[in-house]
Amino acid sequence: MFEPENSSKNYMNSIDFIQQKVKTAFGQPKQLKTNQQIKVHFSNRWIKIPLKSIVRLQGECNYTYVYTENREYIAARTLKNFEKLLAEESFIRVQKSHIVNMMFVQGVDIQKNAGEIRIEGGRHLEVSRRRLKEVINKLVFFHSC
Repeated sequence: MFEPENSSKNYMNSIDFIQQKVKTAFGQPKQLKTNQQIKVHFSNRWIKIPLKSIVRLQGECNYTYVYTENREYIAARTLKNFEKLLAEESFIRVQKSHIVNMMFVQGVDIQKNAGEIRIEGGRHLEVSRRRLKEVINKLVFFHSC
């Protein structure tokens, strides 16, 4: 006898499939191939920060906090300005106020329309609903190549 498909059951199956895809993609971390840097004014001087050492960037109004593995810097530029400078194949904007280096992403947790990424250092960042699909696709592609 024919049973009507349960849309919520199918939705959960598709989420399970995406989570499995993400889990298998996070085998080995990638390395940035370029020696690109950004300049940040810090402590009355300009400092060059290699892109490969940037873990994430957090925007607040006209300032951006640049977090590296060892230190935190503040720059008098908008997050949008940094987004234009960063290598698109290595960085992804996960929400309005955060850009993350995909090298440092350890995993993704997906529940219904919500998502959260885990980055090195035990930090969890919420992924906006609007960007969730794009973030998953980019992370799976990045970690599977």
